[in-house]
Amino acid sequence: MAHTGILILLFLVFALTAGVFTRYFLRHSKIPYTVALLLIGLLCGLLGRYGGTSQVFPMATETLTLVAEIDPHLILFLFLPALIFESAFAMEAHLFRRMLSQISLLAVPGLILATVATAVLIQWLFPWEWTWPVALMFGALISANDPVAVVALLKELSSRKRLETLLEGESLLNDGTAIVLFTLFYGIVTGVSHGGGWLTVCIDFLWVVCIGMLVGWGLAVISLQWLSRVFNDPLIEIIVTVVGAYLAFLLAEAGLHVSGVVAVVTIALMYSGQGRTRISPEVQAFLHQFWEMLAHIFNTVIFLLVGIIIAERVRFDDPQAWLALAVLYVGIQLIRGATIMTLSPLLARIGVGITREKAVVLVWGGIRGAVAMALALSVAQNQMIPQAIRDQVLFLTAGIVVLTIVINGSTIPALLRYLGLDHLPAAKQVTVNRAQLSIDRKVYELSEKLQTDDLLKHANWLSVRSEMAGVHLYEASKTGSEAQSGDQGLIVAYKRRLLESERKHYWNQFEEGVLSPEAAAELVNAVEHALDDEPLIGPRRHLLKSWKKKPENAWLDRLPIWGKYFHQQNFLQMVSVYNTARGFLQAQKAMLSVLESFELSNAMKVGISKEIAKNISEAERQIKTVRQHSPETVQALETFTVTRLLLNRERESIAYLQHTGVLDVPEAEKLVRKVEEAMNKQDRYGVSPGDSRE
Repeated sequence: MAHTGILILLFLVFALTAGVFTRYFLRHSKIPYTVALLLIGLLCGLLGRYGGTSQVFPMATETLTLVAEIDPHLILFLFLPALIFESAFAMEAHLFRRMLSQISLLAVPGLILATVATAVLIQWLFPWEWTWPVALMFGALISANDPVAVVALLKELSSRKRLETLLEGESLLNDGTAIVLFTLFYGIVTGVSHGGGWLTVCIDFLWVVCIGMLVGWGLAVISLQWLSRVFNDPLIEIIVTVVGAYLAFLLAEAGLHVSGVVAVVTIALMYSGQGRTRISPEVQAFLHQFWEMLAHIFNTVIFLLVGIIIAERVRFDDPQAWLALAVLYVGIQLIRGATIMTLSPLLARIGVGITREKAVVLVWGGIRGAVAMALALSVAQNQMIPQAIRDQVLFLTAGIVVLTIVINGSTIPALLRYLGLDHLPAAKQVTVNRAQLSIDRKVYELSEKLQTDDLLKHANWLSVRSEMAGVHLYEASKTGSEAQSGDQGLIVAYKRRLLESERKHYWNQFEEGVLSPEAAAELVNAVEHALDDEPLIGPRRHLLKSWKKKPENAWLDRLPIWGKYFHQQNFLQMVSVYNTARGFLQAQKAMLSVLESFELSNAMKVGISKEIAKNISEAERQIKTVRQHSPETVQALETFTVTRLLLNRERESIAYLQHTGVLDVPEAEKLVRKVEEAMNKQDRYGVSPGDSRE
């Protein structure tokens, strides 16, 4: 037999190769990527199990056998932290917080209802003599959702962030709740614990969730404090996030025996929220790309893994089990539907609400995946549980995983089309069409210019024009004319788009280094308050409240002991007001140009423009007040900003010279390092009261 390490490496190479070819051949197909991978894994496992590879590829048979015997804890401890972190880190922290009540309702009471209902179904209809603890243990593990295929399709087809956040958020907390409940009942089944009644179960549940949250929060605070001292070092900053995710899971699960999922979700949300201003702006895009790549690799490996494990290890010779599987599949769909229906009246009144169409997607999107399979494998490997129960649990879980991924996952596109959720919302579609129109015009202008080029004018321009003419021109103008209606929902959607562009403008200012982390956080927070419920262009009460905070009386500066402290506080208040007002002013002016690109009636544009004009007037008034009260502070801040803009331009010039070959890579890196040292020095020492007296 080949060395184990070689076999593992062989499987990884095969998995990634299969993933590449699958993604390539499915790029124009409606078959979800994860569904195809699971089917490939099943095919490989069946070939290995029934001798299809033993004679021709003996090493392949050994590899499949090794994979089929994988420790389920390895699935949880290796794959789960990365997949959970990436999913939570990619979510908008503000939207998650707004929808937390809905997510928690689905993930805790919803999962408990599903667990109990599944246990009742098993006790009522199944021919096996399962005890209540066994039925509840199975109900918990089979209720863990993994809607990765659904979320991927939503992102690709319609970009509905609220529905994506609800599905992903429920899945994240749902996994944590399922693992906690499974662990409690698993302990009763194996005799490790003796229950102690529902009150004890509830107390244990609250303990593992709360302590898990505390672990994630503590690690986030420590790591973010350290990251704030690092400047543009991708290796350090990305590795810290990797260590944070895995350390949170290990410390919670293996060290304190609390919820590792909750710990990882907490640290990821801390990173995506306040951590965004602690991580270097230059690293942000690379960091997200790294986690997207890691999650893609792990999803590729894990879905192949699950397919192979099912094909290699599950018994297929029990007719009763097949009938039970069919009943269970229908049953969990009905239970999921009944749970969502029961909670819908409350779901519609909290968070951001929910529509009938979204509720249907929630029901059909309850796909089971790797977490359920890993928990079932841990049951199958425990010798303290009777063999018959172990085989039944593994068969039913594997069957439900395959059926939900293949049936639910592959029919989701058709369901989204039927519900009208397979396209962008009206305001987003108009914006995209407007952008396409602008692109078409630029392409046309370039083609006109190229036709006069001596080296290109003999090209087949008829052929070029047939392929590159403004294909979307008519559709964009037609959609734009339809958008002139006074529909209130459309106006709300446009205001939301404006606010989202404003938030993006603040992050751009932060990335350029002209907006401090504190100011960026406050301004983004103000936008997110404005996005709550009905989108509000103005007035921004949250900002006005911070601007109206009065500085301490000047005479306090002259106190013998505390004078320096009060002077520092007054200075910091002036800095905060000026920074936020200046950033707000620039964003409002940018919003006016964005508004011009919207296909709205003149009356609508005038109404929104007036609100923006009031914001501009208020920001200018605050800047004027700071100038009058503390001109030296403004001078110091403007000096800081000008210096940063010049340093940014210097770094861009170096990058351009490297790109054109004037500078070699080592020379360019040396020059960039020098510029970034100056930037780091600026950020570390910032602007102090002493600067304003120079």
